[in-house]
Amino acid sequence: MDNTQTLKQLGLSEKQARIYLALLELGESPMTEIARKANLKRPTVYLIIDELIILGLCSELTKGKKKFYSAIHPRRLVEMTHFRNKQAEKLLPELVALQNTAEKPKVRMLEGLEGMRTAYEEAYASLNNKEEGLWISNIDFLEEKFPEVIKLYLKTLERLHNPPIREIVQGGEISKNYIKRVVNLKKGKNFKIRYVPPAYLFGYTDQLIIGDKVMTFVLGKEIFVLIVESKDNAQTQRGIFELAWAGAEKIN
Repeated sequence: MDNTQTLKQLGLSEKQARIYLALLELGESPMTEIARKANLKRPTVYLIIDELIILGLCSELTKGKKKFYSAIHPRRLVEMTHFRNKQAEKLLPELVALQNTAEKPKVRMLEGLEGMRTAYEEAYASLNNKEEGLWISNIDFLEEKFPEVIKLYLKTLERLHNPPIREIVQGGEISKNYIKRVVNLKKGKNFKIRYVPPAYLFGYTDQLIIGDKVMTFVLGKEIFVLIVESKDNAQTQRGIFELAWAGAEKIN
């Protein structure tokens, strides 16, 4: 078996593999012996040894004025492989979302408070005076847990002139007070808002539909935002919104 080729398949370079194998065979050794065993020049070995130390495959020990080097147990290679696999799995959804295909929807998921804030900023930046934004919100919950989200939204409304937005707001007195504030803030004919009483039991979610993008905020014990960019999905969600809109209480 060609151990050098096997180590290369695990992510090491040719020279890293040769020096690591030399370290395994020699045990604790000075640079001169390692260079001889690996059949490489000493300046090259110095550079590669540093790389192996960074990878956690080599350790350095000073005895008197002389430095000695030894290989870390090969199980470190397994640990490196597991780590790379986990990183690849974590990155996969983002890479898939970046893939430019005509048929597949682009899907992203943002997690935690920072992900939520990033998504809201993106959502509000998407609101403009051209494409209609459709919003379904549990305002009671948002006002209680994330009041900065509401403040940012109101600032966005102040910036826009008569934006084409329709909101379905669910909740109790807090939501009704919110509606009054928004109606007083925006009286343009393109901005409309309707109310749904708390009996309908919306979850701790928020949703924006604009263009081909549907952004769903799940804000319970686990906070994450699912962003799906798909023409067909957005069209379906618009249809569901229209059904809810038709049954909601008219405000303006």
